[in-house]
Amino acid sequence: MKKLYFLATAFYLTGFMNANSFNQKPITSKPAADNDIQVVSGKINKFLVAGSETAIRLTIKNVGTNNITSVEFNWNDGTGDHKEKITAYLNVGQQREITHPILTSYTDIASKNITLTITKVNDNADSNPADNNLTVTTSVVSQFLPKKVVFEEGTGTWCGWCPRGMVALDKVNEDYPNDQISIAVHNGDPMVLAAYNAGAAFAGYPGMNVDRELKGVDVSPNSIGNHVATRKLIAAPAKLSGEYSIINNQLTANVAAQFFIVNNNVNYRLAAVVVEDEVQGTASGYRQSNYYAGGGNGPMGGFENLPATVPANQMIYNHVGRALLGGYAGQTGSIPTSVTDEQIVNYTFSYTVPAAYNQEKLSTVLLLLDATDGTILNAVKLDKTALAVNNIKPNAANITLYPNPAKSDFNLKLAADGTYNVVIFDVSGKMVKNYGVVKSNSKTINLPINLTPGKYFVNISQDGNSITKDLLVK
Repeated sequence: MKKLYFLATAFYLTGFMNANSFNQKPITSKPAADNDIQVVSGKINKFLVAGSETAIRLTIKNVGTNNITSVEFNWNDGTGDHKEKITAYLNVGQQREITHPILTSYTDIASKNITLTITKVNDNADSNPADNNLTVTTSVVSQFLPKKVVFEEGTGTWCGWCPRGMVALDKVNEDYPNDQISIAVHNGDPMVLAAYNAGAAFAGYPGMNVDRELKGVDVSPNSIGNHVATRKLIAAPAKLSGEYSIINNQLTANVAAQFFIVNNNVNYRLAAVVVEDEVQGTASGYRQSNYYAGGGNGPMGGFENLPATVPANQMIYNHVGRALLGGYAGQTGSIPTSVTDEQIVNYTFSYTVPAAYNQEKLSTVLLLLDATDGTILNAVKLDKTALAVNNIKPNAANITLYPNPAKSDFNLKLAADGTYNVVIFDVSGKMVKNYGVVKSNSKTINLPINLTPGKYFVNISQDGNSITKDLLVK
């Protein structure tokens, strides 16, 4: 009996073990913890002034299973490696930005492609080096060009918090009148410009984009000036200039961009924004909702003393974006793909001004855009050409133009010798000839024409004062 018992027991145990072995998943060993950094993005100033220094930054993420305490960061612009060990604490899944301690500096006016690489993690090789590098590009500018900072503020008369944006723009225009340009982008009211809203894509109202690079910025009268103080120091690749005229509701803007970089692969565009100040209306859509009424939400530039719905006849709206010339993304083909140092690119925008707009309160803003990321590289408010007498000095008032009609040339008879700016426009307001600065001799200036027959306007200016004379060319 004992023998049979032992045999049965052995058979049972053997069957139990075999059954469990049959159903059990294969045993696998746990992989060893690894060091794996992923390079997320790199940053360097788009434009560097020749001889200046700037830092290179890299955003990295720990996608391995080890916590990270250090990385080796290398940059190479084709002239050699710049490897540095950087203390960087990243738990698994954590992301952070690091800065290379060796600054870049160049004296040659050229574009630079710089490869950024994480070469070691925790003093060891990265387990997946395929995602450890990227390339950033910068261009060296031959001279520093102060940048105009552009504020695009999302607003609407229905928005009770939007008085804060109006007060902020008034504040920055008072504190920095020459360093920034403000544009109010209306939504959901009679001043709406649908294409502008679609392009700006404000997440809320009031909203603010700065140079189309900083998105969703807080609209605060107390902090808006900080953006000007820092961003006006950013180098720009080109100096913008130009002028516009309005004749018979036709706005013509003749603009120019003078570049101070050398780059054979740019993706830049020009755009112009028509802006109107002192906009008023009597319809209910011009009434402003005001959550600052009564002062419960603090002072806000006087809106605390106004009712919760400010009547239309008490509201004046400034900086109103009225038209996008070239579209929100800029005019395709307005800038060549290759530019060189001191190259000047000219372009002309045209726009028919609606009769409801006050032409005397319009202005035109020229933008230089980077079409690759949509950012504004520089901007300027264009000068308006007076095709009528404007603040005439005694000398200018006594200018005589002859012969008239003229064929090949004409003369300007002046009251006194001096230097004058002379420009000719056609009847549409387009500049057809710019003589630049000319100097008189014996109180006379002789100028060639070389224009097709027709009527033109000759604008003569001196020291900010001008007069326009009719000219018939036969």
